[in-house]
Amino acid sequence: MKYLLVPMLCVMLAACTGKPAKLTYKIISTRPHDPESYTQGLEHDGKNLIESSGGYELSTLREVEPSTGKILRKRPMAKNVFVEGITLMNHEIWILTWKENTAYVFEPETFKFIRSYTYQGEGWGITHDGKQLIMSDGTSTLKFIDPKDFSVKKSIEVKRGDTPVTNLNELEMVHGEIFANIYQTDEIVRISPESGKVTGSLDLSALRKQLPGPNRAEALNGIALDPATGHLLVTGKLWPTLFEIELGK
Repeated sequence: MKYLLVPMLCVMLAACTGKPAKLTYKIISTRPHDPESYTQGLEHDGKNLIESSGGYELSTLREVEPSTGKILRKRPMAKNVFVEGITLMNHEIWILTWKENTAYVFEPETFKFIRSYTYQGEGWGITHDGKQLIMSDGTSTLKFIDPKDFSVKKSIEVKRGDTPVTNLNELEMVHGEIFANIYQTDEIVRISPESGKVTGSLDLSALRKQLPGPNRAEALNGIALDPATGHLLVTGKLWPTLFEIELGK
């Protein structure tokens, strides 16, 4: 185990200047992950992981054993669909598509199709706050969605200081704040769902250095909160490893 620490002076300075805090973490465990999974969304259902793997003619919805990476169930999606982020809300799996303007809803126990909705623009990441779905589309905007009809109730622009943060991808609600992968980087940002302000930044570039080689690892993508431990499970597209990390206090 290794702590990645930020000097206390820097933390205090960030608080005084209003800059996002530099979050720290400790690696608790490393676990196998399917190196063929083009991870788009990752969710913990309290026992296992629900994961979406993207790609035209390759997209699947999966149930995965967290400790071993074993694929317990897999549902292939239509060949003309590129699946994106997923979330679990109201005992249903919600899954976005990239350019197909469609959100699908599935039954968790069987992966049986329940219904679908259409939306404007691209679909990237999705999470929820218990009442509303929260969706990213690759821009700096997060949309708050009514789960009854998938209508947009409000939008917020995510900013770091005065600068919009684009390429918001996979999302996860963590203790009342939104964590988001920034596509094509090894950074996760913590976002206030009220203001859109980036309140923290988590640099996970050190994880990439711990991936076994050779590998085809692409972008860091995939955040799941383990409700039993409060730890985060993180991985990436074509990553052979899933990391369990504990955020610093």
